[in-house]
Amino acid sequence: MRVKMVNKMGGNRRYLIGLGNYSKNDDGVGLRVVEAVVSGALDKGFEAIEAGNDGIKILTYFEPETERIVIVDCALMDIQAGEYKVFRPDDVVSNKITGRISTHEGDIMKIIELGKQLGCNIPDIRVLAIQPESLEMDSRLSPLLEKRLPEYVSVAVKTVLE
Repeated sequence: MRVKMVNKMGGNRRYLIGLGNYSKNDDGVGLRVVEAVVSGALDKGFEAIEAGNDGIKILTYFEPETERIVIVDCALMDIQAGEYKVFRPDDVVSNKITGRISTHEGDIMKIIELGKQLGCNIPDIRVLAIQPESLEMDSRLSPLLEKRLPEYVSVAVKTVLE
């Protein structure tokens, strides 16, 4: 059973959703951004959510009341480590090879496409994709991404509120 949340913000809902895996270095950058937003009490006017590896969870926010979703995740984009791009899903083509959509493996672009196929309301979606430096098994961000974390937080908050 799904419980409908009361919108305390008035108007339309906005979400900042962090994806990733805490145990694989920079794969956890989306989760670290959400942590920083919540610990800094920067989540005014939107809800910050850690989705972990469960990208399919994003479908639950595809509601008529949702105005904007900003997804923060690491992405292999063939750019300098630590650099980032903000884009709309329709502006890119994913070349990630996945076997299926599941809660542990998936491509956010394919999940959004699934939402379209299911007839979900598709809000304005932006992706803040950050090029990782390391995806080794370690629970810490690489020094480069750790140093730039405040910048990523600032970009994420600005993007969700604009």
